[in-house]
Amino acid sequence: MTNSVLRRCLPSLALLLLAGCNSKPRLDCWMVDSLDKVFPDDAAGTRKAGSEPRLIARNGHASLQIALRSSEGIASLDATVDNPELDGVRLPVQIRRVGYVPVGSNPPNTPPDEVIRPAPSMFPDPLLEDFPFNLPARETQAIWLTVSCPLSAKPGEYRGVVRFSQNKRLLAKKDFSIRVTNAVVPAGQSLKVTNWFNMDRGMLSRYYPSLDRDPENYWRLMENIGRVLAAHRQNVMITSVTSLTDMTPRGGSIEYRFDRLDRWVETFERSGVIGTIEGGHLLSRASGYDTQLVVPAPVVEQGKLVWKSLPPEDPRGERFLDSFLSALYAHLKEKNWTGRYIQHIHDEPHGAESPSYQRYGRIIHRNLPGIPTIDAISLDEDVSYFDVTDIWVMVLGSFDHKMDKLGRHIASGGQGWFYTCISPQGRYLNRFIDQPLIKTRLLHWFNYRHNLAGFLHWGGNYWGPTPFENVQRVINDNHTLLPAGDNAVVYPAPATDSVLSSLRLEAMREGIEDYELLRALGERDASRARTLAEKAIPHINDYVRDTIEFRKLERQLLEAF
Repeated sequence: MTNSVLRRCLPSLALLLLAGCNSKPRLDCWMVDSLDKVFPDDAAGTRKAGSEPRLIARNGHASLQIALRSSEGIASLDATVDNPELDGVRLPVQIRRVGYVPVGSNPPNTPPDEVIRPAPSMFPDPLLEDFPFNLPARETQAIWLTVSCPLSAKPGEYRGVVRFSQNKRLLAKKDFSIRVTNAVVPAGQSLKVTNWFNMDRGMLSRYYPSLDRDPENYWRLMENIGRVLAAHRQNVMITSVTSLTDMTPRGGSIEYRFDRLDRWVETFERSGVIGTIEGGHLLSRASGYDTQLVVPAPVVEQGKLVWKSLPPEDPRGERFLDSFLSALYAHLKEKNWTGRYIQHIHDEPHGAESPSYQRYGRIIHRNLPGIPTIDAISLDEDVSYFDVTDIWVMVLGSFDHKMDKLGRHIASGGQGWFYTCISPQGRYLNRFIDQPLIKTRLLHWFNYRHNLAGFLHWGGNYWGPTPFENVQRVINDNHTLLPAGDNAVVYPAPATDSVLSSLRLEAMREGIEDYELLRALGERDASRARTLAEKAIPHINDYVRDTIEFRKLERQLLEAF
C-alpha cells in the first residue's frame, strides 16, 4: 500500500476501530431452575426454565438462577436487580454469582446416574459476592437471586428485573416473576438443625488475618458467622463447654468460671443461631475410631491443672464430671438455659465402648437432671446401652430395616434425628457437591416423611489449606478421602470477616422451610401432608429426581393453604 493510499484510509480505519470499541458485546442470558446446576461448558439456552412465576411462602425464601454466556468475553460485568414489586411493595432480593470448585472424584460405590457428571470437573457451589466480575469468552456462568418474602407481603404476582451492564452501559436484562402464596412458614421453627463448626481461634486465623490484629475480632467473626447460619435456619450450635470454662485449682477441688461460655452463648443467641446449646462430647478416644475410650479430665499436679486422657475405670474421671457438671447445671439454671441445653456423651459409641458409655451416660444424667442427652449412634449396636441417650442421631442409610427400633424409642418419649458423614453414598440423599441439588433439598422432606425431628452434619467449616481449590480433604491419618463438600457447607470470606454461602446451604434452607410447611399442613390435613411426602420420597432411598416433577409437588404444598 502506498503512503498516499494509507493516508486516505486512515480516517476510515480509525472510525472502524472506534466503532468496534464502542459496540456492545453480545450477552446471552436465560433462566435456569435453581435446582439445576449451571456448568462453564453449557451452551446458550441449556436447561432453560419455563416462564411461570416462582412460588414463595410468606416468611420464606425462593432462589432463582440466570445463566450468562458471551462468545466475546466481557470484562467488568455488573448485575443489579430491580426488586420484584406489586402495588408499590417490593420483596427483598440478595444477588450473588455462582463460583466453581474442582472435584477430583465422585463418591465411590455410587451409580453414575446419581451424580451430575463424572469427575474430574469444575462444579458450581460457592456463592460469591464480588461485583463487577469478568465473564470469559465462551464460558457460561450463573447469577443467583435469593428472594425473601416478609410475613406482611400480600399474595399475588411480583415482577422484577435483573440488568447486566458494563461500565454503566446496559447489555441485557431479564424479567422475572415471584408469586406470593397464602402459605406461611411458621415463625417458630420446630426442626432442629446443626452443622458442626470448628471455631478454634488458631485454625480460623489461617483464613482470617484480622484475628491476629485484635482479640475482639474473634467475637465479631463469631457473630457474623452466626448471622449467616441463622439466616439459613440453623438453630443449634455445637458448644465445647469444657474448653469454654475457666478452671482453677482451689485446694483439693476445682473452681469453675463460665464467663467465656456465657459470651459464646450470648453471641450466638444475639445472631439467632441459639436456639439450642449443643454441649460438646465429654468422652473421647485415645486416637482413632477403634482406639480406647478415654475421659478427658483435668488433674491437679503440683498445684496446677494438667489435662489427662483417663481410662474409663479411673475414678478421677467420674469425680471430675460430678464436679464440673454439677457446677455447669447450677449455672445453666441461673441463666435460665436448662430448657435450651442438650448434652453429648460420646460420638458414635460402638463395640466394647458400650458398657462404659452407658455408665458415664448415667453419671451425666445424674448431674444434669432433665437435660436431654444426644449422640450419633448405630442401631446395629445393642440399643439397650442407649437407654441413657434421649436423642438418637443415626447416619442416613443405616436404619432402613430398623425403623421398628427407632419407632419404639420415639414412642417412649425419645427423639430421632439423622446425620450425614461420608455416608450415605449410592442412591441415598446427601449434600455432596457433585450430586443434584434436589438431593439436598429433599433431606428435610425425608425428616418429615419418617417422623424425625432433626438433622446433624459434622462438616460446617472444616476447610483444608485452600478451601476454593480443594473440596476433598483427606482425614483419618490420610486413609479417608472425603466426598466433595463433605467437610464444609460454607467458604471463608476474610474481606467481610464472615462466610460465603453455597448452593447446598441455599437448598438446605428451602428444604427446612418445606419441612415446616409440611408440618403445618399436617396439623390441618395429615393425610394430604403425608401423601405429598410419600410422593416426594416413596422409599427410604428412593425420591423424586426430576426437577419439574418436584416443582409440581412444591406447588401443591404451597397452594394447600
